Amino acid sequence: MTQAPQAPLGRNDPGLQPERTSLAWQRTSLSFVVVSLFFLRWAGDHGALVAVVVAAASLTGAATFFHTRVRLSRIAHHFPSPGLEPATTEVFAVCAAVVLLGATALWVTLTT
Repeated sequence: MTQAPQAPLGRNDPGLQPERTSLAWQRTSLSFVVVSLFFLRWAGDHGALVAVVVAAASLTGAATFFHTRVRLSRIAHHFPSPGLEPATTEVFAVCAAVVLLGATALWVTLTT
């Protein structure tokens, strides 16, 4: 006896995917703030440079947190909606910030 093919199931995810994405972005922004606080170790050696790095990384973390929180809450209300644009600008900005923060950490560590 053969069974009739079943219709494809629709998305039964009532918004858990946007919630997981939101949590991942929150961890990323928290990581920026924590890493920026590690730079305070070199405040005595590098002075103003460390203050700039701490401020830039903290601002990047805060901006990432608030921007993605607003964006993802908007997406959660309209999920699943066709035509949602990927967050390429945000991903590129965070990747660039991570590379700059890593390069600065490497430089500060090697010059100390």
